[in-house]
Amino acid sequence: MKVFLLTLFVLLSLASWAGPGDSLYIQEVYLVGHKKTRPRVVFREMTFGQGDRVAVADFEQEVTRSYNNLMNTGLFASATITYDTTQLEDGGRMAVIVNMRETWYIYPVPVFELADRNFNVWWNEQERSLDRVNVGGKLTYYNFSGQRDRLKLGFTTGYTRSLQAAYNFPYLNRAGSIGLGIEINLLRRREQNFLTRDNRQEFYADPNNFVYQNAAVNVDLSYRRRIYVTHDWTLGWRHSAIADTIGQVLNPDFFGGGRTEQKYFRIGYDFTNDRRDVRNYPWAGKYYSVGIAKEGLGIYGERDGMEVHADYRRYLPFGKHASFNYGLAGKYSLIRTRQPFLENRAIGFGNNGLIGYQFYVVDGLDMLIWRLGLRRELFKTRLDLGKLVFIDAFRYIPLRMLVNLQFNQGVANAPFVDGSNRLNNILLTGVGAGIDLVLYYDMVAGVQYNHNHLGENGVYLNLNLAF
Repeated sequence: MKVFLLTLFVLLSLASWAGPGDSLYIQEVYLVGHKKTRPRVVFREMTFGQGDRVAVADFEQEVTRSYNNLMNTGLFASATITYDTTQLEDGGRMAVIVNMRETWYIYPVPVFELADRNFNVWWNEQERSLDRVNVGGKLTYYNFSGQRDRLKLGFTTGYTRSLQAAYNFPYLNRAGSIGLGIEINLLRRREQNFLTRDNRQEFYADPNNFVYQNAAVNVDLSYRRRIYVTHDWTLGWRHSAIADTIGQVLNPDFFGGGRTEQKYFRIGYDFTNDRRDVRNYPWAGKYYSVGIAKEGLGIYGERDGMEVHADYRRYLPFGKHASFNYGLAGKYSLIRTRQPFLENRAIGFGNNGLIGYQFYVVDGLDMLIWRLGLRRELFKTRLDLGKLVFIDAFRYIPLRMLVNLQFNQGVANAPFVDGSNRLNNILLTGVGAGIDLVLYYDMVAGVQYNHNHLGENGVYLNLNLAF
């Protein structure tokens, strides 16, 4: 259960006791219920602490912000911030109590996937060959040492083989302002998309050989002196190889010049200011980020790309049950030469999707997307699963149902894409209406009806489970 319970019933008495210029002195902050999470993590995410003085008029807002910050860490199933007013007459002193219930931190997920399009193809045409099955597992361990650090391990074997190891530690120094992360990925697969035609990905497969191999290492250094503002510096290394058939026959521009191998270093910087209340399903606040990345530092001479990118989003609640949102995102390539196939991506990749175009990809050097949206809450409740669930963190489920309307437009500038891709270099427009279910604090599932400028319609499922 992630229940937001703020015991602020004394605000009227506070207003009568204090004048406009009066403030409250936080004499103590007591933490209750944190079994693994260390106190420094909780204190780092709160907007006030022991010994601080807060204006009476701002106190409710600071409590709300602190609650949202704690819940956005993903470490707690619920949090309650209350306070003791018995000492108010003694110079406005008060004690704050933060009562937390930690969530489940370990998520082992088995992997069993068929390499074929569906079960019938594998069963009948491939004679149930186990060589065309991917098996393995992934383990994500949040709050590994109690300091909001995250460990990820994963492997698959079979038709696709991969290894992944990643560790992120966000509170490297005493002040909790410096974080460090490292990630290693190794991948080999027997199928690879090599070209975009009619704005759909085309694939080449070889059941007996790996046609794409990739090794990647990333080191990330972050600085967050303030709660909402983060600076990220990333240094990465990539080494990729493809089958001769792809690089020399099907698409000589995959790496460029008919090459079948590519190595390069990548360096990047991102500035982020995130003031959303709930990051996976925002209702109020704003978010903006801007960054620059250089791929290819002249060491290998096989890659030369550089781009700037930005993202801005705003969420404006009105009334008690509605919220309006709008946003703008884009990228611009500072090096205007033809880029390798995998690095020439625009709309349809990562967070840069447009509703109504889920089955399409649009390549390009540059991209611009703008979005409008409206959400209306239908109801809010809490489900008690009782003894059916043995994990206390999942026993109570806060549930919200909302209706949403969306309008998206975007364009991708692709000077080197041929005429077979009709969605490049034109304005794309999509609209949609749907129903969202928000579970716990930030797990989202939804169904949506979309329509695009091509006259195509469809119903789609959306999942954002935050783990």
